[in-house]
Amino acid sequence: MDILVSAIVGDLISRSASFVISRYFQQQPDINKILQRLWSVLLRIDIFVEEAEARHITNQGMLRQLKMLRQGMYRGRYVLDALRFQAARGEEEMSHSSSALSKSSPTKCLRFSRTRSGSSSSNREALLFGTNNNIQDELQRMVDTLEDTVAGMKEFLFFMELYPRILRQPYGMYLLLDNCMFGRQMEREQVLNFLLSPGATSDLAVLPIVGPIRVGKSTLVEHVCRDESVRSHFSMILFFPQGSLRDEGVVDLKRNNINGLVRYRNSASQTRLLIIVEIAEDINEGTWRRLKSSTTGMTPCGGSKIIITSRSDRIVNLGTTEALRLDFLPPEAYWHFFKSLVFRSTNPDEQPKLATMAMEIALELRQGFTSAHIASGILRHNFNARFWCTVLECVRESRQTNLNMFGQHPNLRLREDAPVYCWRLVKSCRYFLIHNYHQSDSSENVPKINLRDIVLGSGGKLPCGEFEALAWKSRIPPYYNYRVSCKMQAPQLTVGRKKRVRQEEEHFV
Repeated sequence: MDILVSAIVGDLISRSASFVISRYFQQQPDINKILQRLWSVLLRIDIFVEEAEARHITNQGMLRQLKMLRQGMYRGRYVLDALRFQAARGEEEMSHSSSALSKSSPTKCLRFSRTRSGSSSSNREALLFGTNNNIQDELQRMVDTLEDTVAGMKEFLFFMELYPRILRQPYGMYLLLDNCMFGRQMEREQVLNFLLSPGATSDLAVLPIVGPIRVGKSTLVEHVCRDESVRSHFSMILFFPQGSLRDEGVVDLKRNNINGLVRYRNSASQTRLLIIVEIAEDINEGTWRRLKSSTTGMTPCGGSKIIITSRSDRIVNLGTTEALRLDFLPPEAYWHFFKSLVFRSTNPDEQPKLATMAMEIALELRQGFTSAHIASGILRHNFNARFWCTVLECVRESRQTNLNMFGQHPNLRLREDAPVYCWRLVKSCRYFLIHNYHQSDSSENVPKINLRDIVLGSGGKLPCGEFEALAWKSRIPPYYNYRVSCKMQAPQLTVGRKKRVRQEEEHFV
C-alpha cells in the first residue's frame, strides 16, 4: 500500500517537469521517448530506495545492491535536472528573444557556454555524457542499464520485506540531510557488522578506516558508537583523539586514569572494550603494540575491538580485517545533497534559473561536505537570481585566482590544509586568506565572527591582522565546530602559470 501511495504522489510531482522536457525536445521525438522511459524507471527506483531506507537491512549483499541502485538514481536525476533546467531556461529565453538583455542579466551566466562558464560547464557536459557527443546514444545506454537493474530487483524486494521497519519522524528531506549522515548507509552497516560479529579467533580484532581529510571518518564512527546495539555490546567505549597517543603513559589503560578517554560506559555488559583511535598519518609501532597489549590485559575473556582511522594507507596492515575506505561523494550524489540543502522545502523545478546556477556552484565545490553547508547558507540568505549569479561569478573567479597563485584548485588545497584565498561580496576588499582549518569539540567556545558574515560583508568591522572565525557548526554527531584562521590579505597575482593551471583543472575533475 505504501509503495502504491508513493508511486501516485511521485507521478503527480514529476508530470509538470516531464511536460517541460517534452515540449523542449518535441523536435527530437526519439530523445523525448527515451527521456519518458528515464522518468518512469527513476520513479520506480525512487520508490524502491525510499522503501529500503525505511527498513533495517543488515545483509551486506543487499546493501551493495541498494548502493548501486542509489548511484543509478542519482545519476539519472542529475541528467534529468540538467536537461529540465536547460529546457525551462531555453523556453524562457525564446519567449524573451525580442527584448535585449542587459549586461548584468542573470540569464547570461546560465548558458552552457565553455567560454563563459569555464571548466565547470565542460566538466558537467563530460559528467552527463562522457566524451560521446551523441546524447541519444548515452541516454539510451543509461535507460537500458537502469531498466535491467530494476528488472533484477525481485529477490531484493522479497527479502527486503523481511527486515523490520525503522521508526522515525516524517521530516522533510532537507531536515534529514541536515541532521543525519548522508551517503554512508552501507559503510555504517559494515562497521556495525564488524563490531557485533563474534571474532573468528581470540586475537584482538582491528578495523582500519582510511580516507582523505574531512571525508567523514569521525562522523561515521560516532554514528556507529551511538547505536544502542553497540553500546549494549561493549562495557566501555574509549576514544583516543588525534595527537593523544604521543604521551606513552596514556597507552597503559590499567595504570592511567582513563575517565578522560571514556566516551560511553555500560556496567551491565560483559567486560569488552571498544577502542577508537584517530591519527593523521601513522602510529608508532611500539605505541601500537603497547595499546593492544593493554587492551587485551584488561579483557582476558576477549571480545574487545579497535577501530583506527587515518588519512594514510600505512594503517591498512594493522587491521585483522579488510580496511574500509571512504571517499568523497560522486558528483551526482553530491548534487542531490547540495540541492536539498539549498532549496530545502522549495521545489527547484519552479526556479530553473536558480537551480542551474546551484548546479554550477555544486560542481565548483568539488564534493566538499563543509563547503556545501557554507555555500548553501550563503545562497539561502537571498533567493534572488542576480545575487546567485554574483555568487557564481565570485566562486569561478576565486577558483581562477587560487589556480594562478598556487597552481591548485582551492578545494584541493583545503583538503591538504593549505592556505586558500576566499572570495567576498565586498568591492573594496574582494578576497581574504584562510588557513589552519581545524575542528573543535562542541563544548568549546566558538569565535564570535562567522565566515558567512565575512563573505557577505556583514557583521561589522573586522579585526586587523590574523583572527579566528567559525566556518560551520555541524548538526550531526560528533557535533564539531569547524574553525579557520583568517587574514584580510589580497592576493598578489603572478603570471606565467597558464599551462600548469590548465593541467591542474583537467586533473581535478
